[in-house]
Amino acid sequence: MRPQHRAAPAEPTGLVFPPALVRVLRERLASDGCLVEVADEIIVQLLTTIFFAGLETYEGERNPIGVAFLGKSQSDFIMPEGTESGEALLYEWKVMQFGSPRPFAIRELVKLAVAGVDRRIYSAVCVLEDGSLAITGLAREGANTDSKAFVKIVASNPGSLSIRRGRDLLLGYERGAILTGGEELVFSAGPIRHALEMTAQAAGLGGDAITSYLDAVRSIVREMAAHGHGGIVIISHEEEPQVAASATYKMTLDSSLASFFRLVGRIRARQSVDLQARPTAQKTHQSSEPGTSGAGIPPFGRLLRNALLTEVERVIEEFGALTAIDGAVLLNRDLALIAFGVILPVGSPTAVVHAVDSQGLHGRIVDLGSRGTRHRAGFSYAARHPGSVVFVASEDGQVSCVVRSSMQHQVRLWHLGPNDVHIS
Repeated sequence: MRPQHRAAPAEPTGLVFPPALVRVLRERLASDGCLVEVADEIIVQLLTTIFFAGLETYEGERNPIGVAFLGKSQSDFIMPEGTESGEALLYEWKVMQFGSPRPFAIRELVKLAVAGVDRRIYSAVCVLEDGSLAITGLAREGANTDSKAFVKIVASNPGSLSIRRGRDLLLGYERGAILTGGEELVFSAGPIRHALEMTAQAAGLGGDAITSYLDAVRSIVREMAAHGHGGIVIISHEEEPQVAASATYKMTLDSSLASFFRLVGRIRARQSVDLQARPTAQKTHQSSEPGTSGAGIPPFGRLLRNALLTEVERVIEEFGALTAIDGAVLLNRDLALIAFGVILPVGSPTAVVHAVDSQGLHGRIVDLGSRGTRHRAGFSYAARHPGSVVFVASEDGQVSCVVRSSMQHQVRLWHLGPNDVHIS
């Protein structure tokens, strides 16, 4: 169990500019990551240059500026844990080095942005031995995108920055405001985690797959909070949740995130069986057969696993993007898309308690009159569907979560902020 953290220091109030983001990043990365050994003034230069590059165009077109910050690393490959060095196809990051470093300058970033972060290619930025920043090559993101070795900084629109490490959104910044980031949106204990675990179990998941399920929900909510338009995500406890027949965007049931997690679990189990079945000598000897690794496990299994995880990330990003459309995104217990743009009815007044602790043991009654239509619609849905978890994001990135257990009449509400809790 990871230790719980106390509430993080308050974020800067009012308009903030890129140099002010350094303190926030320091708090959220703590003593871990490639920024640790880098001076504040270097990070200020890094963020400020990317920010202004996002305002520029190249030959009349504006492209997202994408940077993979390597810190002081000179590695050409970042490999998944347990992967043999010969399995080059399994990289998490591959850095294609320039013959000589290029200046870390706005014009260089704008020119290289044509390669495009949509193709998972970023400008690789390092700290040289003299302490200066330089563009040392192009960094290609591989199949396993949860690597936390590098920090990704993207200016997708003028005046915005998105800073990620692996799948974690450290900070979203737009028009002088910090929108979101740093939240652990799934409680380490309490009603929220319990409700999601019960839903995952109802979907037939167990063990590591439940952890992946919780992480996927957290990532979807972070995507929703990051785009700055607000939104609603409903994680239904039902396999076939009812949606109004008048819903404009009702989907034909397709593959689900839970199905991907089940496949990943089978691949892991199969690899474990294959490894145990091999003689000890074969496990420690590098096989000469094509398609095998020194660990005695065919790399195809890992390639398939990483391809599935990459698809999971793509689906998560799609779900998050759909929350920018007016209405709710409704997912069933398998995390399959049932509908989006769903206009939820605002029912009769519901008793809502704003919980002040993770367990929801203490709280105060919410004044519904002070809440907007989006929040009141979320409250009403949670009241009518016990066990379902409803996440509501305001346009300023503030995220609330509401749930009602089948044993209680009241709906409980949490405001989720930086470093509230950690997943065990």
